Amino acid sequence: MFASRMLRMRPVTCSAAAAAAALAAHKGRDAECDAWFSSKPKVELSYFAAQGAAETLRYVMVLGGCEWTEAAWPVDFKKFSGPASLYNPEGPCPGFAAASSEGTLARNLGRAPVVVIDGKESIGQSKTIERYLARRLGIMGSTELEAALIDSVTEHVRDLKDKYSKAKGVDKEKKEESVKEYFGKEMPVFFAKMEKALPAGAGPALIGKSLSYADVTLYCFVVDFFTDKASPLAALDACPRLKASVEAVGKHPSIVKYRAARTNVAT
Repeated sequence: MFASRMLRMRPVTCSAAAAAAALAAHKGRDAECDAWFSSKPKVELSYFAAQGAAETLRYVMVLGGCEWTEAAWPVDFKKFSGPASLYNPEGPCPGFAAASSEGTLARNLGRAPVVVIDGKESIGQSKTIERYLARRLGIMGSTELEAALIDSVTEHVRDLKDKYSKAKGVDKEKKEESVKEYFGKEMPVFFAKMEKALPAGAGPALIGKSLSYADVTLYCFVVDFFTDKASPLAALDACPRLKASVEAVGKHPSIVKYRAARTNVAT
């Protein structure tokens, strides 16, 4: 009986030791975290001289008050004949071709964007970069729950982008009607669902009390993503909270300043 009790007690002793070690490690991580959030990161962005897949990322940095440097490669669209042509040193974008060949873009599998953080580590994949910087710049919510809700809004936006790609991908003779239906029916219905999914709040922030990664993601999608600028805004008419968020981001002093000075071409 005594032996069996001792056997049952051993894991408790081990667990206590493990807990102490975990607590010490946690304190170390807390100190690292405090240092991590105590200063703005130094960001070097490598991307085309275009809005494209890096524009939401730029808005994240603007809203978060982070200055950055950028290798903005010019693109000669007259020479562009598909993604493969970008890797040709004499093609539409020699800067990108060189960066890819040199291994600068290895963290994104030879693609862009890539950022270098604090002159040390590089990160690829636009959405990964956006989330990382949103957290580090304090625009990913004030709690883990808010962070998850913010993330879900960005994924809803990605779903709506995918639906647009599908609408454009139909046969040529059906494309005009398909895109018209997307803006006139599919987008308003989807926005209405997004509006209902939002947690209670006074606004204009979609999640929490302050504008966040969710707000700039929606803003970039509605205002910059489409050639047709009127239809996405019209699709928000029945969604006062989404509309208020877009308007608030558009009036934010840092966003206004950034857009006034922006030279990257729309894509």
